[in-house]
Amino acid sequence: MKRIGLVAGLLGLMIPPFALAQSQVFVGTWKANIAKSKYDPGPGPRSETLQVDAVGDGIKMSLKGVNQRGLYVSEATGKFDGVDVPVAGSPLPQGGVLTDAFRLLDARTWEIVIKMNGVPQIEVRNIVSEDGKSMRSISTVVNGARVNQVVIYEKQ
Repeated sequence: MKRIGLVAGLLGLMIPPFALAQSQVFVGTWKANIAKSKYDPGPGPRSETLQVDAVGDGIKMSLKGVNQRGLYVSEATGKFDGVDVPVAGSPLPQGGVLTDAFRLLDARTWEIVIKMNGVPQIEVRNIVSEDGKSMRSISTVVNGARVNQVVIYEKQ
């Protein structure tokens, strides 16, 4: 009986590292391949880099790019638990609070729900290729606007 308790206890200690290991496929620097990406309506950015870092049992996501308006940056730190976390960055919409909620869907797929004042605006599904060298990021606008954005990121 003690042996079963010991084994169960050891397995319990292994779960958090296993969960973090699952997120390791996302960790790294991802550069958007603008030519392979699709922005409808366009135009797309001139450049974009996504940095994903493991932080405790979660992630820190930093996005930096240049579009027709100039430089944009954003950053959020959270867990794959669907809980809203604040987004810092520039430019941010005036008069509102921007949040991200991260969810792990499977070993290679994670989702971000971007909200303004608690209302979902955009859902982003990120799918890492089997070889881990590229990631497809599909954005869908929740509020009914027409957007069909598929960004192809390449791991650096």
